[in-house]
Formats: sequence, structure tokens, C-alpha cells
Amino acid sequence: MKRNKVISMGLAGMLALSLIGCAGKGEEQPKKEADAKEELTILIDGTTEGTDGYLIKQGALEFAKEYDVDVKFVETPYAEIHQKLMNVGASGGSDFDVVFVESDFVAQMGKAGILEPLNEYVEKSESLKWDDFVDSTVERNTLEGTVYAIPQVADVQTTIYNKEILADLGFANPPATIDEFIDYCVKAKEADYLPMAVRFNSTALPCQLMGLFLFTDNGAFVEKDGDTWKAALDNETGAKWVENVRKIFSTINGDTLVTMDDTAMYDALNTGKAGCTIGGAWMYDALNDDMREKMVTAPFPKGSGDQVALMSGWNLGIFANSEHKDLAFKFLEYKADAENAGKMTAGLSGRKDAEEHFTEEQKAYYPEFQELMQYGMGITSAEFTLRSEMTTAILPVFQEVTFSDDAAPADAAKMMNDAIQKTIDENQ
Repeated sequence: MKRNKVISMGLAGMLALSLIGCAGKGEEQPKKEADAKEELTILIDGTTEGTDGYLIKQGALEFAKEYDVDVKFVETPYAEIHQKLMNVGASGGSDFDVVFVESDFVAQMGKAGILEPLNEYVEKSESLKWDDFVDSTVERNTLEGTVYAIPQVADVQTTIYNKEILADLGFANPPATIDEFIDYCVKAKEADYLPMAVRFNSTALPCQLMGLFLFTDNGAFVEKDGDTWKAALDNETGAKWVENVRKIFSTINGDTLVTMDDTAMYDALNTGKAGCTIGGAWMYDALNDDMREKMVTAPFPKGSGDQVALMSGWNLGIFANSEHKDLAFKFLEYKADAENAGKMTAGLSGRKDAEEHFTEEQKAYYPEFQELMQYGMGITSAEFTLRSEMTTAILPVFQEVTFSDDAAPADAAKMMNDAIQKTIDENQ
């Protein structure tokens, strides 16, 4: 009995100690929760030095210190970023908080409920005001009165050339017309240069980059038809566009046409292999120092119509499924601030006072793009809300009819016209 009593007392003592230990651990848990930092996840298209993604990441490090939060990045190639947003949003995932969105996709993302409406946030904000931005940079992110993103970069795209390669090919000045540009491409190929380096693998190829060759010939992808819209490529201008694009693409290696992405494009430019690109002021930020000095910005090669330049840009929005929306908006406020906007942008920030914050280096080449903004245009009228759907639908057809010349130009133009019209009919 005495032995059993001793064992019982021992067990009781051990139980008491274990309870004390549990109590001690229980007291520590709230401390751990208090120490945990709120986390912000940002979806970007990469962090190549000098690009928007890289500058956003650098700025986010300062934001993390100021607000005592953890910031994570999900890097996704440009060509995949919008589909990833749609897939994660449709599945109900909350993988992201702040997201990169190209201007032509904002309306689609807003309509699909992928992006959080910003109107109420901005109304309550003491620092982020739409009046601080160039009107067009806000309008491009607006759908039926609701704004879904702030401008990350507002830029105008045109042709940028390597001066040394131009001189080597016998050009005293950049090509001024489409015919001169095609002649340049032929000579560049013969001299073993890559005539043009762009994101050939992206949805931006047909309507944005090569679309400029259509616009400067007074062509268009769509036109207003009463209260609705109709495709506008099934005509002589559309056929001529196909011919011009084919002539340019015939001077570029087939594998390059299919595979060149962001990384390959910058590599071709920085190594002096490529003689030209189509881009904005942000291109200079992404180039090596020695190569930057060799580049020259030029008006886009002119066709039978007006001088053109492409108004372009990326934006930052809040992922609608985010679990940290208030923190995400704080980041948008931080990015939109006059002192931060330029530092976190590879190009023009979209703020009306952007020039006041140019670095000395930026003052050397940004004004040329500011001048070209007078010719700036979008891929369609701002009233046409199916830009992203149109861009997605036309890409495979565009590649089919311009990477080869199997179809007559008029037939090729009609094929793309039909793809656009089908998109309009299915979405109106």
C-alpha cells in the first residue's frame, strides 16, 4: 500500500509539472502571434535589373521596413501572367495581394471579378488622388465608372535603334517610312544582325507591337458600327499590313519568332546582336550602361497615314481574393506617392508632376518620349472594352498567317478579321 501511495504521489507530481509546463507554453503562444508580421504577396512579371519588376521589388523592401511587414514576390513570365491571374481567381485562390496587369487586360480582369474596385479606397485616401495622374492613365483602368488599378508605368512605344548598327548598315538616320524599315531589316539580316528584338512570344505582338504598322497606314482592328463594333481588317489595308509584317518577319529566324521572351530580348539588345526594338523609355532603364549610350529613339516608321506611337503601360491592382486588401492598398498609396512613383517605375510614372522627379540620367532621354506622346494612341478606341479578348483571340491566327505565306494576304487578313468578329459576337 505504502509503495502504491508513493507511486501515486509521484504520478501526481509529474502531472502537476506537466500542467505547469503546458501553462508555460500556453503563455508563450500569444507572444509568438504578436511577433508574426503581416505578409504581402506581389505578382510581377520578373525582376530583371532595370525593369519595373526589379524597381518594384527594391521599393517594396523600403515599404516592408516602414510598415514592418513581410513582402513576398511571385515571378511569372509576361506571356503567362494574365492567364495565371484568371486561373487563380476562378479557383477561389488567395495567392496574391498586389498584382501586375497590362492595360489591355484591366477591363477583362475587372469584368471577371479578378481585380478589386478601387473607388472607395481612393475616396478615403489622404494621399492617392486621381487628379495627380495624367487622365489617360486613369481612363485605361476604368470600366463603367469603376477604376480597377493605378498606373505602374505610362509610356509611349516607338522604335529604338542601335546607332552603331545603323551606321554599319549605311543608314545616316533611322528609317522614316515602312519601306525604309523593311530595307533596314533586309540589310541587317544580310550583315548577320537580328533586325528587331521584341517579345515575339507574347500576346502583345500582333495588336500592340506590329499593330503600329497597321495604324500608320490608317488601318484599325475594329470600328464602331452603330451601337456596336465590328472587325475592320477585311480590306486592302488589312492585306497590306499582312504583306508588310511578312516582309519584316522573313528577315528573322523562325525559332526567334516563336520563342523570344523578355530575357532573350534584353540579351539580344545588350550584346549588340539586335539593331532595333519597339519599346518605351523603360527600355533604357533595362539596358546595360554602355549599350544605353548607343541607342537612339526615333519616330515610328510612317505609312500612308498619320505619325503614330503606341500608348502603353502596366498597372498595379489589388487581387479581389486577397486576404490583405487594406495592406495592399497601402502599397498602392506608397507606389503612387510623388517621391516613390518615379523611383519604382522603369519609364514614366503617369503622374502629372513626373518630370519634377526625373534623375539627371532620365532627363537625357525621357523628353523624347514625352514629345512623342502627342502621337500616342491605343490599339483601339477607349470605348471598346474587348481589347484583351481580341488580343488573345487574334494571336494564334496572326502567327499562322504571318510566320508563313501559305495564304494570300487578303485571305490572311480575312482570317484575322473573322477571329476578331467572332470574339465580338461572343462577348457583346
